[in-house]
Amino acid sequence: MDWSASIRWMAPLAGAWLMNASAAAEPVDLRDPTPRWVEVRFEVSPPDEPGRLDHRWSPSRVAYLEPDPERRTVEIRIPTEEIEAHLATTGTETIPGSFSDFVWTIDTRTGHVLDARLSGRVRERLSIGPIRTSALVRIEVEMTTHTPGGFRAGRGILGLETHAYCAPSRSEQGCTPVRAVRFDPDSGYVNAVGSVVAATRLARIRAFSPLGEARFEERAPQRAALGPAETSGTEAVCSGRSRGSCWALLGGEP
Repeated sequence: MDWSASIRWMAPLAGAWLMNASAAAEPVDLRDPTPRWVEVRFEVSPPDEPGRLDHRWSPSRVAYLEPDPERRTVEIRIPTEEIEAHLATTGTETIPGSFSDFVWTIDTRTGHVLDARLSGRVRERLSIGPIRTSALVRIEVEMTTHTPGGFRAGRGILGLETHAYCAPSRSEQGCTPVRAVRFDPDSGYVNAVGSVVAATRLARIRAFSPLGEARFEERAPQRAALGPAETSGTEAVCSGRSRGSCWALLGGEP
C-alpha cells in the first residue's frame, strides 16, 4: 500500500477537521455569572511580523473565568503551567515554576481589556562581540485595549532580535501602530496591545508583546469541569528542538 499517497489524501481532511472543530467552539459569554474553566488560543504569527493579526493560532489552553461580585468585570486566569507550556511551543526556554498566572481583567459591558499581565523568567542566548553565553532574563508583560501601542523595526541587542515598543503619535517617527480590538462576543477574539520588559544585569529592554492577541472560548460540556492537571500533560507542547506535528499546527518548523 502506498502510505505516502494515503497521508497526502488524509492531510486535507485533517486540516479541515481542525478548522471545523475550531469554528464550532462557542465564544466565552462574559455575561454568564458562572465561575468555570474556559479555553484560550493565542495568535502565533512569525516573530518578524509582530503586527500581523488573526493569522495562525495555537492549540487551546485552559483558563479559569471568574466574574466579580457586581458582574462588571471578569477575571480570566491562565495557570502558570499553561502559559509556560504555550511559551515552550514558540521555542522559548522558560524556567519551570518561575511564571505567574497570566491574568486578564475584562469589562463585561464594553469588552475592553482593562489589564492583562504576567511575569516570569526565561533563558536567552546572548552574544557580546565574539563571546557567546546565556542569561536568565526576567520578563514582565502588561497589555490593555485602552492605550494605543506599536513597534519599531527590529534591531539586534546582545544578539537578540527585538521590536521596541512605542506609542504611536504624530510626533513619533518610525512607529508602526497595532490596532487594539475589544473582546468580540461573537467570536471571542481580542487584541490587547502592550509591552514586555526584559531585564538582565547587562541590559533592560522594552519590546512589543505579541501575547495580547487571543480567542477565549467555552469548553465542551464533557471537558468543562477539567482543569489544567487533567488536560495539559504533553498535549501540544514542543520545545525549540521539536519538529513534529506540534510545529506543523503552529505553521512551520522552529
